[in-house]
Amino acid sequence: MDNKQKVKHEDQKEILEEEEENVVNEDLEKLEQEKEEFKSKYMRAIADYQNLEKRSREERVEWIKSAGKNILLKMLPVLDTLMLASKHSQDQNLLVSIAQFLDALKDEGVTKIETKGKKFDPVLMEAIQVVEGEEGKVIEEIRAGFMLHDKLLRPAEVTVGKKNNIN
Repeated sequence: MDNKQKVKHEDQKEILEEEEENVVNEDLEKLEQEKEEFKSKYMRAIADYQNLEKRSREERVEWIKSAGKNILLKMLPVLDTLMLASKHSQDQNLLVSIAQFLDALKDEGVTKIETKGKKFDPVLMEAIQVVEGEEGKVIEEIRAGFMLHDKLLRPAEVTVGKKNNIN
């Protein structure tokens, strides 16, 4: 082989090696992109799964909190009767029974809504009647209202004051 052919052959070999290197580089870039796409999809799937677990846990807690709601609503009229009886009697046993009943409810996450002397709150209270008195204040509690954890179990029935504008 003469020098011209040798140079030509080496040039062709060099060109082939460059083309081969370009193809390999392109393949590497494509594989790198695919890897990044798969990594991104994997991270999203993990985040979605963690969100699902969190939401399921929260729903389970909420379900447990409200599971006893129906039985509590059936028990409240019994407490109403005891509280009504206590208004007409000073029997200490009755007062102790009411206190124990309220403590048992509190242990289950039920709290009595404080109303007497408070500003009327239509979210927590139901106005049964309006009488002359301090404007917008609860004058009397007709029936106790209760919260179950942070949700309204039963609104309080109250008498609300209204100023008499007749002179």
